[in-house]
Amino acid sequence: MCLVFLSLFGLIYWIARPLSFFSEFFGNPFSVFLLTLLVVVSTYRPFDSFVTFLLGKLFYPSRSRRIRNLQEMPPVLMQTLDLKELSNLIVNTVAEVMGQRIVILALWEKSRYSVVSSWGLPVGKLRKIELNPESPLLRFLQEHRISVDRNELMRQLSWPDVYEFSKEFEALGISFLLPVCREGVWVGFLGLSGRLGESDFLSPEEREALGHFASMSAIALKNAAAFEELRQANERLKDLQSKLLQTAKLTAIEQLATGLAHEIHNPLTIISGRAQLLLLKKGKNTDEKMVEEVLKTIVKQTERAADITRKLLMFSEPVSSGRDVIRFENIIDDTLALISYQTALDEITILKNISKDLPPFRGEVNEIREIFLNLILNAIQAVEQKGTVQIKVSYLEREKTIEIRVQDTGKGIRAEHIPQLFNPFFSIREGGLGLGLFITQQIVHRYHGSVHLESEPGVGTLVMVHLPASEDMWQGQPALPDPEQVPVK
Repeated sequence: MCLVFLSLFGLIYWIARPLSFFSEFFGNPFSVFLLTLLVVVSTYRPFDSFVTFLLGKLFYPSRSRRIRNLQEMPPVLMQTLDLKELSNLIVNTVAEVMGQRIVILALWEKSRYSVVSSWGLPVGKLRKIELNPESPLLRFLQEHRISVDRNELMRQLSWPDVYEFSKEFEALGISFLLPVCREGVWVGFLGLSGRLGESDFLSPEEREALGHFASMSAIALKNAAAFEELRQANERLKDLQSKLLQTAKLTAIEQLATGLAHEIHNPLTIISGRAQLLLLKKGKNTDEKMVEEVLKTIVKQTERAADITRKLLMFSEPVSSGRDVIRFENIIDDTLALISYQTALDEITILKNISKDLPPFRGEVNEIREIFLNLILNAIQAVEQKGTVQIKVSYLEREKTIEIRVQDTGKGIRAEHIPQLFNPFFSIREGGLGLGLFITQQIVHRYHGSVHLESEPGVGTLVMVHLPASEDMWQGQPALPDPEQVPVK
């Protein structure tokens, strides 16, 4: 350094001395000294880096290559959000680039260390590794947060400490520890054993590159851990939604239980009566035509009971691909069949109006069934007795949406309650679970649709569902006027 300074001083003094304009300034050796010092201070760092880089390229090409490879890895780390994949990538990169025999990555989580990835370590030995956070070595690393070289550390310790620290290095099978932290946030550490077929010595440049790599790894690991927490939270949310949906289905079926029991009981009673009639005629001269009529009645009633159970089982079918063509009229008919006894008993008239020119709409059949069951059940429960429920499905060509309207002549809903109706577990009906409209809204939102409710106390309630219909799927003619409303018997 002194030689460079003196050479530069002599060069500046020699060049500037003949210049008459600057002769007064440069004629003073002290002025030249200050100028030389200023030049050296301002250019030392880039000059030193350039010289180091040049010497490294000439005399240590493998070291330069390792450092360059480490410097190129951080962008790749930042793009990896899977925690296990990222941990393996970090360990494999250090092992392959730095030529290490053994590399381990231990992360700090819930007040303890756990080895999440390793290279070159036998499975049997990996299982035996115990990382005690209170051990002198790991406590020293976490407190000082600097890279720890075994040989260098041993020279600084007292004899009792040398034994304890050596034992821990041997247990881990490593000779170099690197903290994985960033801006005071402790993430864990990397352990390295030494190079294959080369000196275990790491140059200051390699240590600096490894330190930067570990720092960027800390950021990537924290991002991946946060992403994993979000993924797990999302899984828990999906599980909760699934349970809520199942609860809503069971509640709806429970509400239908009385009517369904009656619907199934009636054909079974007829079947039993006809079968007893045949038993009474056993061994007697029987009219074959009468026997045929009895058997036809039994078959008909059996099919009736089977149809009811089939429609009920539709609500427990496994989820399909979500790409089924939805036949709205069939779904509405199946749903109405489940509540026919209840509507007949309460003298509720059901009017359905299904446009014949609906565009093809694909979705999950069970989800669409759930929408109609929830809305129709809410409507007949609001009417209670001697009222009307209108169900209309049409295509709004301008908005490119399918509109579902369920309107009742029930007692209506007060205005202050309407904003809360789509909240889970909110119900204005005594004994209501308060999940029907919430589940309906969740399903509709999955189709990028909307649900709107209007109500007037003493007049009734109207629920409108709008489901976007893909324009490229619509191949029919413009919608014709809706057919006349058809009462459902």
